[in-house]
Amino acid sequence: MEPLLTSEQMRAVDRTAIEHIGIPELVLVEHAALAVVGSLKSRFNKSLPITKGVVLAGPGNNGADALASVRLLHEQGCQDVFVVLIDERGSAELSPLAAIQLSILGKLGIATGTQLTREMLSVSDWVIDGIFGTGLRRDLSGKSLEAVQMINTFAGKKWILSIDVPSGLNSDTGKPMGDAVRANQTVTLGFMKRGLVTAQGADFVGQVRLAPIQIPRLVPFPVDSFLYTQEDVSRLPFRKKSSHKGDYGHVWVMAGTDEKQGACILSALGALKSGAGLVSLLGEKSTLEKIQTRLPAEVMTENISPDWWKAKPKGSLVLGPGLGLNRWDLIKSALQSKWPLVLDADALTLISENSEESEALLQQRESLPTVMTPHPKEAARLLGGSADEIELDRFAAVKKLSEKYRCLFVLKGKGTCVRGPKGPTFVLTQGDSGLAKGGSGDLLSGILGTFLLQNLTLQQAVLLSVYLHGRSSELLTQKTGSERASLPSEIAGELTTALKELES
Repeated sequence: MEPLLTSEQMRAVDRTAIEHIGIPELVLVEHAALAVVGSLKSRFNKSLPITKGVVLAGPGNNGADALASVRLLHEQGCQDVFVVLIDERGSAELSPLAAIQLSILGKLGIATGTQLTREMLSVSDWVIDGIFGTGLRRDLSGKSLEAVQMINTFAGKKWILSIDVPSGLNSDTGKPMGDAVRANQTVTLGFMKRGLVTAQGADFVGQVRLAPIQIPRLVPFPVDSFLYTQEDVSRLPFRKKSSHKGDYGHVWVMAGTDEKQGACILSALGALKSGAGLVSLLGEKSTLEKIQTRLPAEVMTENISPDWWKAKPKGSLVLGPGLGLNRWDLIKSALQSKWPLVLDADALTLISENSEESEALLQQRESLPTVMTPHPKEAARLLGGSADEIELDRFAAVKKLSEKYRCLFVLKGKGTCVRGPKGPTFVLTQGDSGLAKGGSGDLLSGILGTFLLQNLTLQQAVLLSVYLHGRSSELLTQKTGSERASLPSEIAGELTTALKELES
């Protein structure tokens, strides 16, 4: 599982490599440059020597990596390169490493300049962005902002490669600081950075390639965040040939308002397609009568009554999709029960409106499986803030949520964050904009309801569910060629393929 580091943590790793292990900084720069040039070669193959390019170097160590890349490109015959120093303070302010690399270029007769022009970009095939790395802590301004904005006018027309992080992107949060380079590829160095995989970072980084650059995989501190990929997915629970429906759990989905019937139907569909043995819709008799004709034939119904909560839990309960905002009584009964719970949508709104009582009830059931799945606006209500504040630092937000409500959270959005009260945070990047449609979260809640019952740990069940949900969206896009027209019900259909990938 790949650690996700903050900029401060990455600096500590660098110090350990340089000061304690004794790896010279120039060696790290050389390996960074080799990784950058290697990525360009992978893109342009044998034609690289006849291409034209622009290399933008800032005043810090990111700029040193860019300048070293110029030398390696020249050695391989790629000499038609514009080298531009983007430094508003003058060359006297260059970092020692950048100054060394600039001096080497000068002695080799490789020209550099300080003014980027549209003409340079228009005649070039590629751009290397080495203006700023993880050390940037202010909004772009002046020449650096002008350079980034000029580069972005060529996004989609030229191959843009950013070193470590796209210049202007906050490597901790994924927030662009004023603006950021929109790269086709980011070659990140040593370890993955948090901001590359969540929030707005996905709009800027392009394809992310991790380049080890010979930094030992030694982290001198506890790591609290990890990237969760297909390689990390737990093996699917074994299904015996002699099994029956009772072996795979009974998912109950609470039905609510007439206006939102589709939400609970999608939850039930998610539970069915992910392998639940039984799926039932639970609700008032009048509601169930209206919804009956829309249900898949495999979904059963049962009337809710006060006595229902007294029975021993016999499955998992999905509560919230299409529930309505006048059913705090149901939420309270569920929180007081011993049922494994998936809480989404209207359930989250009602919990936020009854925050103190909810916190107390959730604390009492901390040892029981409970999953809450807010999108940023719902998360903001649960914390008493704004969606913008949630998106500003999704890692901090999911930590606050899990500690406040003492259960496992799935903070939805690009770079979904999964965390329990004691951590760590896992980030999943599967999925695309096809999930940005009403009903996709309802589908996820049903999948979660199934995997809570498959003899997995709570963490394993949730990570597997979120992975399958996102992967199914990607598979639908691969089949149709477009993310725009994806429907949650169609995404449910791709669960078959997503599960098959893991089976094999």
